[in-house]
Amino acid sequence: PGAGHLLAFNNGYGGPAGTASSVVEIEPQLAPDGSYLLQRGDSYGPASPSWEYRGHPPSSFAAEFLSGAQRLADGNTLVTAGPQGRIFEVNSRGNVVWEYTSPFSGRAPNPAGDPPRALFRAVFVASDHPALAGRELRPLEPQPRLEDR
Repeated sequence: PGAGHLLAFNNGYGGPAGTASSVVEIEPQLAPDGSYLLQRGDSYGPASPSWEYRGHPPSSFAAEFLSGAQRLADGNTLVTAGPQGRIFEVNSRGNVVWEYTSPFSGRAPNPAGDPPRALFRAVFVASDHPALAGRELRPLEPQPRLEDR
């Protein structure tokens, strides 16, 4: 997000739309000193997000726990749907441009009823990161989607 923008993963568990998750970016109003503006008797704003990803259709995106989102340098957003072990990247229009589903599972109970993939969170690391210097980076083979297995 831009300066002052906040990006949040909304699990959506028990929300008015049922169990449907979203990633929401908001741009709260800031005072010149960087503090949040709050008018007496009002709530912190804004009233609506500046950007939101809900899935297509929205009911197809539900991650009740173990999830997260990260805005990337190119403006895309990396999303982790933890219960499904799914990591995907969406562009500013909400189109999925890349995705990976972990083939690993475990015995952890999953209240969502999905296979217990239990992927906590993914964090993007650029290929030029110093921790990767001198390492051979090889692309993984494309992974089949869970519903195709």
